[in-house]
Amino acid sequence: MNRIFFVLLSSAVIVTGYAMYTNNDLGMMQVSFAEYNYEASLLEVGVVVLGVLFAFLLLSYALRRLKILTGLFSEKRSQQLTEKARHSLEQGLIELSEGRYAKAEKILLQKIDHNENSLSSYLAAARAAQYQGAHERRDEYLRRAQQSTPGADIAIGLTQAELQLDHNQLEQALATLNHLNQLSPLHACVLKLLAKTHRKLADWESLRECLPDVKKAGAITGEKLLSLEIDTWCGLMSERGKTCYIDLLTQLWEIMPHNIKAMPEVVEYYAVELIKLHASGEAEQVLRDYLCNNWVESSVMLYSELDVMASEQQIGIVEGWLQQHQHNEHLLYALGKMCASKDMWGQARTYLEASLSVKPMPATYLKLAQLLEDHLEDSRQAHEYYRQGLHMLCGDYGEEVLANAENDFQRAIVVPELRVI
Repeated sequence: MNRIFFVLLSSAVIVTGYAMYTNNDLGMMQVSFAEYNYEASLLEVGVVVLGVLFAFLLLSYALRRLKILTGLFSEKRSQQLTEKARHSLEQGLIELSEGRYAKAEKILLQKIDHNENSLSSYLAAARAAQYQGAHERRDEYLRRAQQSTPGADIAIGLTQAELQLDHNQLEQALATLNHLNQLSPLHACVLKLLAKTHRKLADWESLRECLPDVKKAGAITGEKLLSLEIDTWCGLMSERGKTCYIDLLTQLWEIMPHNIKAMPEVVEYYAVELIKLHASGEAEQVLRDYLCNNWVESSVMLYSELDVMASEQQIGIVEGWLQQHQHNEHLLYALGKMCASKDMWGQARTYLEASLSVKPMPATYLKLAQLLEDHLEDSRQAHEYYRQGLHMLCGDYGEEVLANAENDFQRAIVVPELRVI
């Protein structure tokens, strides 16, 4: 627009000046100011005006070019700083991954004001400070990260919680995660860390309350979720067991989900808690009911360790299992103990010796030796079973113990015989 105006004005002045020159009428212009008078022809005035306009336009053009050049220089400088900041972030992450935490922290903070991804730099610097045990600097970097990116509350909070968990600051991590859970309910990562924190704190009741949200959000799935559920319910059983009230434990068992109650480790954990509360009879029934539908070797082993007064019905049920599992040493051992509890000494001996023939176990040797010594009056055979059981326990390092035990046993036998004579 300025150029058009200048061209039109110049054209008008030139045409007017030319017309005046051809007519020999250049005109006059007089300017008076105080004591000063200035006279000039209109042509001269026109030339001066054109010169001033030309100088103004030339200056305006020069200023625009200078502004463009300055902008190009600033942009190039900004690009250089941004590139240096990006390089600092990359190099800092490399140092961090290679374990040079102090150097990583220093590099990550270089040119951070020019970093387009300052959030990542601050979070990485917080991790570097954490690994050095500098918790105050860690928290300061997290605060700066919040200031640099106000909308990244969840990302920053999750990093803070992870770092707190890594340093075993469980209560602080729990507070952080509870706040994040309020900001973003059903956030998968938040719920996953929250479940992990409750698990580390052994806060089983809170973990049980958290589990439905964990499932709904898909925070943990598959075997990991099942393992978490098993740990939760076993932890709850342990807490109820510590109260020494069987009713509280059995009530928990009643409300437990069926898929969890079907897991052998849970059934066995419940049985062990019952045994601790001197409720071996209830534990026997739980294990027996489970084994009637699910044959698990570890459950059979636990069942064989029970010491209960067995009924004929119970013995019949266990003997029924024997038809399908004739060569199970733990099952034979359990039957031997059950028969012994009913004073069925001969049958008990048969089952115990059958168990030894399948797989010798120290407990079987001991039970059989006690049976022979206390009820079948076969001390020499009992001594042999004691010896074999002790040898199994001691191995190659127990020969001296065995020899001393044998000498003591021989003296215990010989002295009474001499007295009889």
